[in-house]
Amino acid sequence: MSSGTGPHTTDDVVARLREGAAAVPHARFDTVAVLAAARGALRRRRRRQTTAGVVAGGLLALTLAGPVHLPGVGTVTMPGGHELRGVLGVEDLDGPAPAPGIDLDELFAHFRFGPPSPETMAAEVAALERDVVPVLEELRPTWYESPGSCDILEYPRGTFSDDGVCGGRPGERRFDATARADLDRILDAVERSGVPTDELRSAAYAADGSLLTAGFWIPGGGIEWNYAYVYSPAVRPPEPQTSLGPVAVTPVGTTGWWLEKSPND
Repeated sequence: MSSGTGPHTTDDVVARLREGAAAVPHARFDTVAVLAAARGALRRRRRRQTTAGVVAGGLLALTLAGPVHLPGVGTVTMPGGHELRGVLGVEDLDGPAPAPGIDLDELFAHFRFGPPSPETMAAEVAALERDVVPVLEELRPTWYESPGSCDILEYPRGTFSDDGVCGGRPGERRFDATARADLDRILDAVERSGVPTDELRSAAYAADGSLLTAGFWIPGGGIEWNYAYVYSPAVRPPEPQTSLGPVAVTPVGTTGWWLEKSPND
C-alpha cells in the first residue's frame, strides 16, 4: 500500500526516522585512563567500606568492654554498655552503671573535616620529609596503599599485594618476605611522622635516588574532594581539568610541598 494513501507500517516509520536522524559521532575512549580511574574509585570505595567496618566493630568492642581509656582519645563509656554486659553475665546489673561519655576534643583531633590549617600543614609536611622521605629514597616505591583491606606496594623489585590481584596492576603477585618487610618499614616511618596518610602515589626519583615528586593522600575531603600533600620542590605540580572539575594546588609556605585538592570520583 502506498505510504501516501494508506496507514503507515512499522517499517515506514523506522525508515522515516532513520532518514531524519542525525549521525551519531564515533566516540573514542582512552581505555587505560578509564581503567585507571575505575580502579582508583574502587580502592577509595574499599577504603570507605573498611573504615565503616572498623568503626562499627570498634563501637561494639567499646560497648562490651566498658569504660576504656584509649591513648590519644580519652576514656570512652558507651551508652547501654552496662546493660549489655549485664545481660551477657559479665557485669552485675544491680551494680552502679558508669555514666556514658567521651572526651570529644581528643577524639576529633584524629578526624579531618576540610583542609588542614596552615600550621598543621607546615608541621605535617616537615614530619613527612624528616621521617618518610629518607625511607622512600632508599626503597624507591612509586606507589603503595595500606587502607586495611588490601596492602599494595609497587617498587623496583616488582608489584606486590596481599592476594596478588587486589591492586589490579600488571605483573602483580603476592607479597614475599622481603616486599612485606619493605612495606612495613615505610608504614612504620609514616606512623612515626604522625601524618594520617595511607597511600603514596606517583612518586618519581632522580638517578641518584633523591625524591623528585610524590603525593600522599590525606583525609578531610569527605565525599566531594580528595586532598593530598604533594612533594615537588623543583616545579609547580600540574593542575589538570578533570571530567569532574579542576585540580588545584596551594603551596605550603616555601617548603617545596603543596596541598592538592581534586574532585572525588
